[in-house]
Amino acid sequence: MSTISGPVSDMLMTVKSREVQRGMLAEMRGDRPSAARHFLAAAHLELVLAADFDEIGDEDLAVRSRLSAASCFWRAGDPLSARGLIENLLESHPERAAIIRGVLDDLEQNVSP
Repeated sequence: MSTISGPVSDMLMTVKSREVQRGMLAEMRGDRPSAARHFLAAAHLELVLAADFDEIGDEDLAVRSRLSAASCFWRAGDPLSARGLIENLLESHPERAAIIRGVLDDLEQNVSP
């Protein structure tokens, strides 16, 4: 199994997924410091992936990674960074505003920062 497909690393995607999973598990245990640590790691990995997807011209996956990064920042207790990413996405992708606003609405209603 290859760990790199072009400029996007399969290993990076796997590690990011595991960090999200570890953050969610810590959240379920009520371990806020651990959840924040894992969600912050996942958020930064998502931003790296988004840049890699931009590099290969995959706009859909780049937007998806940035939305995921925003969600991870929010869950880590950093809603300002999350809102900044979301605002940037709304400016750069107005055609996706409904989806982007839906993510923000869900975070505001269902996830305590």
